[in-house]
Formats: sequence, structure tokens, C-alpha cells
Amino acid sequence: MSEQASIPLAGQLARFAAGLRRTPPPAEVTASVRQRVLDTLGLCAAAVDLPTSAAALAYVAEQGGVGQAHAFGLTDPVPAPLAAFANGVLAHSLDYDDTHLPSVLHPSASVIPAALAMAEQTRASGREVIAAVAAGLEVCVRTGMAGYDRSLGNSVFFEHGQHATSICGALGAAVSAAMLLGLDETGIRDAIGVAASMASGIIEANRTGGTVKRIHCGWAAKAGLSAAALVRHGFTGPPTALEGRFGFFQAFLRGEYVPEEITDGLGVRWSVPEIFFKPYPANHFTHTAVDAARALRDRGLRPEEIASVRLGVPAAVVR
Repeated sequence: MSEQASIPLAGQLARFAAGLRRTPPPAEVTASVRQRVLDTLGLCAAAVDLPTSAAALAYVAEQGGVGQAHAFGLTDPVPAPLAAFANGVLAHSLDYDDTHLPSVLHPSASVIPAALAMAEQTRASGREVIAAVAAGLEVCVRTGMAGYDRSLGNSVFFEHGQHATSICGALGAAVSAAMLLGLDETGIRDAIGVAASMASGIIEANRTGGTVKRIHCGWAAKAGLSAAALVRHGFTGPPTALEGRFGFFQAFLRGEYVPEEITDGLGVRWSVPEIFFKPYPANHFTHTAVDAARALRDRGLRPEEIASVRLGVPAAVVR
């Protein structure tokens, strides 16, 4: 067993993230991060007028505290974790946030609000922000892919009713925040371990209604900042927080995960440029149907000519 392979998963992710301070991400990753920051800011601005955005901003405004970072829709700065929460809610609320497949993750809506809030608090440089966002996105995607069952064709998180976006997003946000807070490799590892106890999100609202899903990415962003700050003040996480007997993957996936999705090619083969920008502001499972309808329209079919439609979808959508 190599020295790297003997290091617990959180430690390997922390070493990868810390290394980006010395060796910046490749050019294509840097370009991808810049696009995602711009995309996320646009989504936040577009979502400000939603009723749920007003509710989230009202919640943030009434908390008080030291002004450290800005939230879209509020004039005065608020504590950085609350800014991350607000902007994470807005980024996810239009269902237009970027998507990684096949993990079915929306990585940027948690990681970027967390990174920008911490960057504003710490007055980080643009280069530091890019490295932190790149690391956070990569951690989010890789932990999500570890829970993807290729034989099933679906995320095991989703099979269990869990929202992988916010669960893995909390880990990615913690990595970004820890880097921008200046934590060393051990501190980043501990931030992952602490955030693992804060990760959450269930998707029953997808089935029967409710707007709670819109807060998931905001909660993940806030959890990431909180985890990093708690580590800075002395809290620690278990080294085996991810793969341990009572760790993250056992708790969420009953031990059904693929560790190689986390470790293989880490730092060499990047997932960040493979994250898709959505063509439509809707759940990605609906996009093929939208494509089909557009194709029929382009062929001259008019709505009044349609008597009925049969739509085939993947089994996961039916469930």
C-alpha cells in the first residue's frame, strides 16, 4: 500500500486542497471556476424577488451580528456564515444552478456562496478564491460520485431520500472556507470531519411539495463556514470521518460507496470542467422532454394538433 493510500480519505482530500496553494489549478479548471462564479452571481441576482428569497433574507437580517460579508438583496453586511446561507438559498432557488452528471449534484450553489463570503471576510485575493472554489467543487463532486451506483444508474443518496447536493456540498464548502481562512492541511481535514456532522438534506419536497429544498445549498454553505471557523477555534474532526465504522458513508449510505471515485486521479484528473451549465431553469430530469418538445416545434408541430403525449423517463424519475 502506498503512503498516500494509507491516509484516510479526508486526509487525502485535505492534502490535495492544501497543495493548490503551492500549485494553482490548471488553466481549464481556472477558466471553469471563473465561469461558475459569474453564473452563480447571476442566479443570485435573478432570484432576489422570489418570496422564498425574501423569507431567507428576512431571517438573515433579524439575526444581527458583526457585518463581514454581503448577501444579495441586503444593503448592510451580515456575518459571513449568514451571507453564505442567503446567497446559497438564492443560487439554488430557480433550479438553474449547474449540474454534475451522473452524480446529480449542483456543486456551485453551495461552494461558491461559501467561498465568496469567507473571501470577503478574510480579504482574500482572486487567486486564493479560485483555488478554494476549485478544491471545494472537486471535493463535492468526488464525494458525490462515491455514492453513485453505476449498476443502479442512480445516486444511492437519492435512493435513500437524501439530497446529495447539500450533503456533499457541506464538505466542499468546508474545504473552500478552510483554505480561505488559512487553515493548514490538518485544519482542512478537521473542517471536513466537522462538516460531516453538519451535512443534511432530504428530498421529500420533490415528491409532495414544499419550498424547503431551496434552503439546502444555503444551509450547506453556512455549515461549511461554521465548520472551518470552529476548527480555527480549536475543534477537531475524526481522521476517518468519511470511511470510518460510524463515518459519513456508513451513516448516509450504509457503507455502499466507491472510495476510488474520491482518490483516483485526485489532483491530476479534474471533474470541475465536466460540470454542466443548465440550458433550462428546471430539474435536469425534465431537460430531455424539453429538448423533445422543441424538436417537435421546430418540425412544425403546433400545440392544438396534439391529442395526447406519452413521455418515457428513467426509472429514477418514476420513483
